Amino acid sequence: MQAIILAGGKGTRLGELTREIPKPMIPVGGKPLIEHQITLLKKNNITNIIVTVGHLDEKIIEFVESKNNFDVSISFYREIEPLGTAGAIPLLHNQLESQFLVLYGDVMMDVDLNKLINFHKEKKADITLVVHPNDHPYDSDLVEINSNKQVTKFLPKPHQNESIYKNLVNAGLYMLDKKAVSHIPKRNKIDFGKDIFPALCNKLKMFSYNTPEYLKDMGTPDRLTDVEKDYSSGKIQRKNLSFPQKAIFLDRDGVLNEDRHLIYKIEDLVLYDFTSEAIKKINHSDFLSIVVTNQSVVARNLCTIEELENIHKKLDTDLSKDGAKLDAIYYCPYHPDKGYPEENKAYKKDHPCRKPKPGMLLEAAKDFNIDLSKSYIIGDRSTDIEAGKNAGVSTIGVLTGNALKSGDAEPDYIFDNIATAIEFVLSEPLDKIYKEVSSIHSKSASKPFVIAAGGQSQSGKTTLATYLKKRFVQDGFPTLVISLDNWLLPSEQRKKANDVWGRFNIDKINEDIEAILNGDTVHLQAYHKNPASSSRQVNYKLENEPIVIIEGVVSLNIDKIIKRADYSYFTKININQYKNQFYKLYRWKGYEDSEIKMLFNRRLDDEFEPVEPTMSNAKNVISIL
Repeated sequence: MQAIILAGGKGTRLGELTREIPKPMIPVGGKPLIEHQITLLKKNNITNIIVTVGHLDEKIIEFVESKNNFDVSISFYREIEPLGTAGAIPLLHNQLESQFLVLYGDVMMDVDLNKLINFHKEKKADITLVVHPNDHPYDSDLVEINSNKQVTKFLPKPHQNESIYKNLVNAGLYMLDKKAVSHIPKRNKIDFGKDIFPALCNKLKMFSYNTPEYLKDMGTPDRLTDVEKDYSSGKIQRKNLSFPQKAIFLDRDGVLNEDRHLIYKIEDLVLYDFTSEAIKKINHSDFLSIVVTNQSVVARNLCTIEELENIHKKLDTDLSKDGAKLDAIYYCPYHPDKGYPEENKAYKKDHPCRKPKPGMLLEAAKDFNIDLSKSYIIGDRSTDIEAGKNAGVSTIGVLTGNALKSGDAEPDYIFDNIATAIEFVLSEPLDKIYKEVSSIHSKSASKPFVIAAGGQSQSGKTTLATYLKKRFVQDGFPTLVISLDNWLLPSEQRKKANDVWGRFNIDKINEDIEAILNGDTVHLQAYHKNPASSSRQVNYKLENEPIVIIEGVVSLNIDKIIKRADYSYFTKININQYKNQFYKLYRWKGYEDSEIKMLFNRRLDDEFEPVEPTMSNAKNVISIL
């Protein structure tokens, strides 16, 4: 396989920096950019390289020829006059192999090139453009594609302010068959983006290869600074798809934008004011941002696939205005319920992509080499949470949109909205606590190692218990979490209780915890915070898990649990935080504020204050909120 590196540009946007140094010689991590590109090609077994040079060409040639460890064949083509990005290609016709790669000399990249080559061959393409979303599509060459990933339109920059577009940017890396070269005119100053691709996208088989891997134009000082930071942090290498990736999967309606019920018109897609900033935080992390959304509007015949794609173009465009991007959007246009006269029969069927089935997540995992065990889904409906559980990702419910009011699925975590959810995922505020507990566990001989988790209601103890379990499991220690809320008495009996202790079946907790730790199975009716949830049974049985977490407001007031615990924590919350959380919970449950006020005052007396002294039984007191 052969590659051509286009290294003849002047780099005028970099100002003084490129007066004496050609763009491909700008150092990143102490090495010139062209060295990074040649090393990448060699790593992918591409050993026949042609470098086109022009501005300060002697410096590039001298450097490359002075290196004695490239161990590849490198030749040079000098441009007497600037030829643009495409002008040299037809002049190299006699030196070209049947297929070859083209790299822009000012793009820092780390791509699994073999995946690109295989894609080009599978599609039997004449030209394959590597594309990706970026945070500045407004000044980039864009492509439009069909469902087969074939390029249908090429949109050179600049773009009209009022236009909407899919954020698929020409990334400056191509693969061409030699027969495509005959379509490139032999003349000076001809450009792939402005002149060649727009003219050929409907004449030749031109495909797009969409990748979240690192490809960044270093053509401005700010972008050069970003590349240097990314190289220093190791992010450039980590984004290569030969390494497993992590993703945050995102439902669309009710998570990213207002849920206006069956959105089938562009104007109905309205982002929450916190959405763009939240997505930008994902973009700056090691996670991919991937939308997975059920869109039965097509099956219901409310809009066509093309119209749905236009809605997603608006989503891309609105995010890009704030410098945010989605790495991919997967949607399911199918719906299983048939028999309506206005339906689109072609899409009225059951389909593995429709949540709660995990099809979209599994497809993305295959496309982007995603490690699902280290990924998350954020949704506002039970179907989102079930899809996440079916795919094996951590699940987060948000209280926007449907706010988890339909269905019975219980997410691992619940947050107010996508902004607070992403902040939790990326900042990992509980990591320090996990390391402390993990260190104690590593020195303990107890089997199982028991953690007692107490604290006031709404203080975050369940969140911490779930987080500890996830981390222990990732480190190879299966963990059983026992929620004492499942021992709450029936609602009518709870109303008669004088305090929090009276709302639990304490005697049965003592009996059942001992039975579970002895290996017996305990069957219970599960407690649901959502009053609309249907009743279900929960079974607890210790299956050789080395760690058990027992969490609940009463856990640090039960002698058997306290004495058996190898570690214990109390999550503390102040009254103002407690009031805020309490009102939020009961509004979500459908209570009026007057009802909540009465209940809150009661809970202060019979729960909040009685539970606080149990912190003296904990080995650690933690404030999470």
